[in-house]
Amino acid sequence: MKIEYPEKKPNTKELLPQIVERIFTICKTDSNFPLKQKMTNLDEQLKNMDLQIRKQEKLIQQSQDLHSNLVTRLTNLKQSNQELRDKLLDSLGSEL
Repeated sequence: MKIEYPEKKPNTKELLPQIVERIFTICKTDSNFPLKQKMTNLDEQLKNMDLQIRKQEKLIQQSQDLHSNLVTRLTNLKQSNQELRDKLLDSLGSEL
């Protein structure tokens, strides 16, 4: 049986999570462990969920950028519209 060590986490003060992670790592490599297939399936599901979360975060960031861009464009158009309105009223001889 081969023992693999998980990657070291930045916070080494958490002893219990490290022990649990090591136990799971050993169980994953042991071919006689009865729940190995379930653990593998769960790992795959976690990876898929993580991928979906990253995609959603990327989409959220893109939508925020688009929203910001549209708000800026709308503000610029309102200002331009107001300037044109002022010029038109001025050319017609109306006072503001």
